[in-house]
Amino acid sequence: MFRHSRCSNKARNGTSSGSSGFLATLRSLVTWGRASATVASSSSPASCGRTAGCISAGVALDAVEAAVRNRWTCRQFDTAKTIDLDTLRRVLTATTRAPTGFNLQGWHAVVVTSTAVREQLVKAALGQPQVLQAPATVVFVGDMEPERNAPQALEMGLETGYYDPLYGSAYLRNVYYFLHGGPMQSMAAVKSAVSAWYSRAAGTPLVSVPVSRAGYAWKQTLIPATTFVQLCTAAGWDTCMMEGIDEEAVKQVLGVPTERYTVPVIVSVGYATAAEAEKRQVRSPRFATPHTVRWNKF
Repeated sequence: MFRHSRCSNKARNGTSSGSSGFLATLRSLVTWGRASATVASSSSPASCGRTAGCISAGVALDAVEAAVRNRWTCRQFDTAKTIDLDTLRRVLTATTRAPTGFNLQGWHAVVVTSTAVREQLVKAALGQPQVLQAPATVVFVGDMEPERNAPQALEMGLETGYYDPLYGSAYLRNVYYFLHGGPMQSMAAVKSAVSAWYSRAAGTPLVSVPVSRAGYAWKQTLIPATTFVQLCTAAGWDTCMMEGIDEEAVKQVLGVPTERYTVPVIVSVGYATAAEAEKRQVRSPRFATPHTVRWNKF
């Protein structure tokens, strides 16, 4: 079942996000007085030179490129083969490193391995057999109110030295301006219109405020979902990403709160049948790179 595992109780229900934000801002100012020059310049992640796990760029690129090129969509999974759950946990842990706006990490992954739950989920997935055949299906859930994570995300950033101590107040202000939409997203529509008008009138670019909570949540969730699929390929597994689902039915099966969360995609993971693996020799074609990739101008 769905669990809010990332946020504290206060952050989850949103009852004290204001006070948490104030305390986080106050803490940032207090910490500033003790901050060293090193911490003050730490608003960006540690460079590769300071990371113990760094490997040569060429080897890393080869490995990632191989995973990307070897990924394919498996539509028939071998029901006799299982996957190692410890490796799956490792893959999911690595997936949490996927980037998200403001580092709010507004997504969840619900791992479904129970046969009983998969039997319910396959109906919500419009009968697609991969859900029942594969030993695991991961349902990616997007948070349409990711700004609730802001106080905790700021605290983590300050405690680890990722954020400059003086960045606290600006961080919260930017997050709430960008994402807090007000009742029925009315404020988001107003902010978006004002930003667009001012940008045109003054000739000064302003951030485009998202007016669709679901659209923003999908965008933020599909990044880790794609990361997960590539990692599964690197682990030697086959995957199938599916967006053809009854979203409300999926939420009902997994106990996902309807108002706050959305489900853009589910991913089945396992091993292809021998017959299906034969099809891997013929890959889905891609347009020539110049058709898709443009330089300097569209």
